[in-house]
Amino acid sequence: MAQTMSLPTGSRSSRKAAFPNSVLGMLIFVTTEVMFFLALVSSHTVIKSTAGIWSPPESVRLPLLATGFNTLVLLSSGLLLYLAGRNFGKDKARTFFALSIVTGLFFVTSQGYEWLQLIRYGLTMTSGVFGATFFLLVGSHGLHAASGVVALMIVYRLMSRGRINRDQFKALQIFWFFIVAIWPLFYAVVYF
Repeated sequence: MAQTMSLPTGSRSSRKAAFPNSVLGMLIFVTTEVMFFLALVSSHTVIKSTAGIWSPPESVRLPLLATGFNTLVLLSSGLLLYLAGRNFGKDKARTFFALSIVTGLFFVTSQGYEWLQLIRYGLTMTSGVFGATFFLLVGSHGLHAASGVVALMIVYRLMSRGRINRDQFKALQIFWFFIVAIWPLFYAVVYF
């Protein structure tokens, strides 16, 4: 007669998951977002290579220096969020986190202002293929960055109340790091 072993009622296997659910879910989401953004960059590259003359309308000059500065601001937001994660559970984590939100918000509002100025000067989605692809790529990133800033604010509030754990914070970091990391690629592809 074969003996069978059974676990006591209510006990679980002691195997630990490779990734917490929140981190795994965010990694899957970001993977799909990488594919989405790579498709946008690929289509932009193909359109640009077949368009002949590739430039904004003559009345428009892209603000390279202002956008370059905003790129540095966004990168600093990512660094500040990294420092917040390194100090998770300490008082200075909230300070780094708050500064990350402020710099992320600065990036989003500055880029929004830039886009409004470009529209005022004549660069629109209907001003030509350049304008259409410009606003598709930059606008898609802007939408993600704006939603990321909102997520940062929500998680900051939860952190202030002690209602967020390290794994949930890591999931947020993954999303924000993705937004921060993809922007320099867009800046290089679209503005130069």
